[in-house]
Amino acid sequence: MARMIPSFGPPPTAAPAVRRVADRLAAALPDRCLIVCGARWIGPSVPGEPLRDGEAAFAVLDPDRGVLLLDVRSGGVGFDPHQAAWREEAQPGLSAPIADPFARLEAAALGLRRLLGDLAAPTIAEPVCGFALVLPEALVPTRGFGPAAPASRCIDMAGMDALGDRIDGLFEHFAQRSPARGNASPRWWWRAAEELFVAPRQVRLRLRERIDSDHEVMLALGADQISVLNLMTRLRRAAITGAAGTGKTVLAIEKARMLARQGHDVLLTCYNKALGAALAHATRDERRVTALHFHELCWQVGGWDSRHDVPQEPKARQLFFDETLPASLATAVARGGGPRFDAIVVDEGQDLLPAWWPLFEGLWRDPGRGIRYVFYDEAQCLREHASAVPGADEALVLRTNWRNTQSIHDHLAEVLPGMEGVRCIAPAGTPVEIESTQPSLDKALRRVLMRLIERGGVRPDDIVVLTGRTPTRSALLALPQPLGPARLTAGDEPGCVRVRSIQAFKGLEALVVILAELDAHSAERQHALYYAGASRAQHHLVVLDSALLPEQRARGLGRAS
Repeated sequence: MARMIPSFGPPPTAAPAVRRVADRLAAALPDRCLIVCGARWIGPSVPGEPLRDGEAAFAVLDPDRGVLLLDVRSGGVGFDPHQAAWREEAQPGLSAPIADPFARLEAAALGLRRLLGDLAAPTIAEPVCGFALVLPEALVPTRGFGPAAPASRCIDMAGMDALGDRIDGLFEHFAQRSPARGNASPRWWWRAAEELFVAPRQVRLRLRERIDSDHEVMLALGADQISVLNLMTRLRRAAITGAAGTGKTVLAIEKARMLARQGHDVLLTCYNKALGAALAHATRDERRVTALHFHELCWQVGGWDSRHDVPQEPKARQLFFDETLPASLATAVARGGGPRFDAIVVDEGQDLLPAWWPLFEGLWRDPGRGIRYVFYDEAQCLREHASAVPGADEALVLRTNWRNTQSIHDHLAEVLPGMEGVRCIAPAGTPVEIESTQPSLDKALRRVLMRLIERGGVRPDDIVVLTGRTPTRSALLALPQPLGPARLTAGDEPGCVRVRSIQAFKGLEALVVILAELDAHSAERQHALYYAGASRAQHHLVVLDSALLPEQRARGLGRAS
């Protein structure tokens, strides 16, 4: 019995005829075969050539014989040679014009053959790629529908009774008509096909040594993340939104990798400098992925010789990064400078200004065919107003929180509307702690670090203190060091507890987060910072009373007992 992806077969919304064909295929084919339901792919954009995007109801993969694309029509089809027109009869007496189903399948098979050959190996490794139209509820004329649509490329009601033989005949037919090319073994194109069709059910990030079983559970993607990955294979441009913890960054990284393995040159970018470094680290082995934050892209392409040109006065500095530096990117691209990409993947898209989005269009190798995926969460925008994200009106939505433990998720849901309607799949975890800063901030932090490190066995490297202030205005780094068992650092010294601003840490995460210093901001700003900061914690969250929201203070949280 053949294997099937997904294992449950076509979705419940698929036509009954499609589900019946899936069951018959699985039973008729040997276990070496893999049946991909709803096979879809995005091919590379080659100037002057047609797109190699394609889809089929099923792709049958046999390592010994190649690939067979099957499309299913529930009713009957007919061809009028006088008008060269095709029609489909979905119900008796009711027909409608359709595009040539055989021409579409043939184009898809040719595109897939070339795509697998490009991805497979340094040498040519193009497998046999055939196709057939399945009509499980109709009988096909003996001579088929004409020279380009013979009966040998159809499986009708009678053929369903001998489905295994009909599949064998189709593989033999296309092996003679378009034999495999190259001398590479089948494992090369098979590996490429797996990269193309088998959407990951488990995505893992590089983690520090200290990982427990709870963390393993939290790295399993939920059904909606898998659905979004599958939907993205059908869309060349899409926006994907979700609350904090729903896996946007993981999916952005995985989608960039998948596109690169399909032969695309990919730009993976964001606004945040630290997140840009994390994206680059996560994709460092993908030679077709260029990962860097937006302003680094401007520096490199815009031709700036020195970074000492950045003004120090706050308003002038803001103007430089918001307008001057992006303008240099626009000028360089207009003159033909800089790299060109087939696909652009943007994480934390809510942080980009409206004037920056058109700049990406100049970076596409083929603007009419450019692929773009934008991941965003408007509630995490720390600017005064969130900018409109392209495609937001038809955004795909993620509704499963896999980053935070249930305790952290429930805590966020109590005070932040952005978590409404989001389901948490993680273990319960430990309760969120509220810590009073009485009698002083340094003693409060000393208590917390003693509890976490000496009693709890947490490594200092796994702890991040997030502040609502900039590092130069924070009181944290001015505290006497060390604070009990550890030192605080604004850098990345091993064995130290990192201190970061919430703004700089957006899009990243830590096993333990200590939240501090939100009290200097307005109530509205405090909510935005609390949401962005507290949601960075994967396993444990400690909130100092200087970070409490007004409604939490009203309930008496954080007062010394």
